Amino acid sequence: MNALPGVILPGNDPRQSLRVRRFLLAATVYGLAIALMGLYVRQGLLAIPEWQFLSLVIVLVNAGLYALLRSGRNERFVDPSLTGLQMFMVCLLMGLTMYLLDGGRGGLLLLFLVLLMFGVLRLNARQFTALGGFALLCYAVAVGAVWQQRPEAFNAQVELLHLVALSTLVPCGGFFASHVSRLRRLLRDRQIELQRAREEAHDLRVLDPLTGISNRSAIIAFIDQEWQRAERLDQPLAVIFVDLVHFKRINREYSHATGDDVLREVARRLRGCVRDIDGLGRYGGEEFLVALPDADADEAARVAERLRSCIEGQRFAALPVRERVRCALGTSMFHSSDPDIWQAIERARIDSESG
Repeated sequence: MNALPGVILPGNDPRQSLRVRRFLLAATVYGLAIALMGLYVRQGLLAIPEWQFLSLVIVLVNAGLYALLRSGRNERFVDPSLTGLQMFMVCLLMGLTMYLLDGGRGGLLLLFLVLLMFGVLRLNARQFTALGGFALLCYAVAVGAVWQQRPEAFNAQVELLHLVALSTLVPCGGFFASHVSRLRRLLRDRQIELQRAREEAHDLRVLDPLTGISNRSAIIAFIDQEWQRAERLDQPLAVIFVDLVHFKRINREYSHATGDDVLREVARRLRGCVRDIDGLGRYGGEEFLVALPDADADEAARVAERLRSCIEGQRFAALPVRERVRCALGTSMFHSSDPDIWQAIERARIDSESG
């Protein structure tokens, strides 16, 4: 039983699995139609060769559609669920069946209408109305051919009632298709909004709202994760402590808004000076942490000087030309004897003060 989904249904693609499930549900209705046609044979309304022919056609059509779905080639179509193609085949099979029957078409017509209703799940109102019009055409051509070739099997009053009923159901189906299509759009919009809300919540949880880099908890979590990995793989791990010198004076003399602009620009410059695998976060007000996985002390010193150059080498647009932002940097290596990550961070902070 556990192997069944992997054999009949795609086990690694939920969307494709859903498409196959819907197809199999429709195939079940086809199976009921074949069984019902067997009763028609017993009642003398359908010849055995014709029943065998119809059954074979239905089986071959469904086998072909199933093979297309299971092969994954349906993904190349505009509508991977193949709803339009399946509904087109329903109309043709309905017309063929109605032509071969000698009477009692209403019973099988109901089953084909059930199959047409599967189109409501995927088609919009315009598409379903066009499908309904094609179904009416197929039915009209079938009973017209019966009237021309086998008049004894044609009951004008009954066939007219069938056409009127079918004509009534088409706009009703179009209405439901429109309603379902609108619900699908609303659901899709809600899913997009939910995904956006999740991303925003994630950003609020891990990003500093001012600078857009990792916040304190996120950079500490990153360092802790890299520390454990470095311990496990016996690799070096360095940390750089960056402190903006006399930053409070900038806030006092040029306003906190200017200070915020400076912090954002510092974060942008720091981000441009580190590798993608490095960690960068705002540790405190004007303090930043940079984590360098697989970097030794010499490499950490070179990166620290590059960071200093990035910050001090160019003026800040938010400040007067004469004003420069200075920074103090300290580096530290993680030691196997450290009980936790805070020891190395503290050593880097002390190193920045001594420098």
